[in-house]
Amino acid sequence: MASRAWSPVIRILLVALTVMTTASWEITSVKADSGGTCQVAYGLTPTSIPDWLMPVSENTNLATANRYDVLAAELLSSGLVDGITCPAQGLNPDGSANGCGIELTKDQVLTWQNQFDSVILSSSQAAELPPKVVKAVIAVESQFWPAANWTLGEIGLGQMTTYGADLVLMWRPAYFQTICRQTYGEIGCTTQYQFLDSSTQYLLRGMVLRDIEATCPNCPGGVDLEKGNQAIRVLTETLNASCLQLTRIFNLATGKQPAAFLSYDDYWRLVLANYHAGAGCVYQALRKTGNPNNWNSIAANFSSGCASGAEYIRRIEGQIKP
Repeated sequence: MASRAWSPVIRILLVALTVMTTASWEITSVKADSGGTCQVAYGLTPTSIPDWLMPVSENTNLATANRYDVLAAELLSSGLVDGITCPAQGLNPDGSANGCGIELTKDQVLTWQNQFDSVILSSSQAAELPPKVVKAVIAVESQFWPAANWTLGEIGLGQMTTYGADLVLMWRPAYFQTICRQTYGEIGCTTQYQFLDSSTQYLLRGMVLRDIEATCPNCPGGVDLEKGNQAIRVLTETLNASCLQLTRIFNLATGKQPAAFLSYDDYWRLVLANYHAGAGCVYQALRKTGNPNNWNSIAANFSSGCASGAEYIRRIEGQIKP
């Protein structure tokens, strides 16, 4: 998720939307045979589903062979790959991998980017989400390196932020109670997240981030891979939360469900933009568009402070396309 330096106006709008998108909006559980949370939130069973949005099946193959230079640098700097045969141990002065380092780590990068596939498949199946989307989000967010980036405040394989923790705690009641029970015992929380006092919300957000913080000084490479697996499970919860919130935002902006305007694939592009750029950015773009009947017209109306939302979708699609 993006770590955004929002303007005061957008911050105020986000706070307002936080209340508007949850107050008087029933968050219901979804039956296993319903097509999943996101399909129900869309408002219509799609007549056809593109390959990148297909659910898990016995033939699903997530294997990729992409070049990830950030991952290469992490493998070198963590000592998981010995860069002794390269100039400067395979690293540039800024910490990025040099040409020799990229070449040296090629096989390890290939292995590393596919080691989470089984957890992506099982988590996507449990959450009824398209696994290719889940893997693409991880690729764009972290290049499969699970450690935290505390400079940007982004944690785990999905680069969760405090805004993302807010999103999942508000819109996924069962997950919210899981976090509550870790903090308060079996009694959990008797009040919905959005109505808790700010100090309790802060504590619960911290619990979400702590659960997926993979930094581990005593682990190989300094990362706990089980925490990486947990981050995948939390990512799928958060994507489902984004589907629910996006549908509410769409209803506020247009008075209708997304299916009344958008194809299923354009709906998913907007869900991912919401995950990355936030509710305030998406709501503003929808209001500016007037007739939001396709992704391109909506993307063209992201404000300058939200423009990364459109670029994010291009990067996601770049990971999915063969």
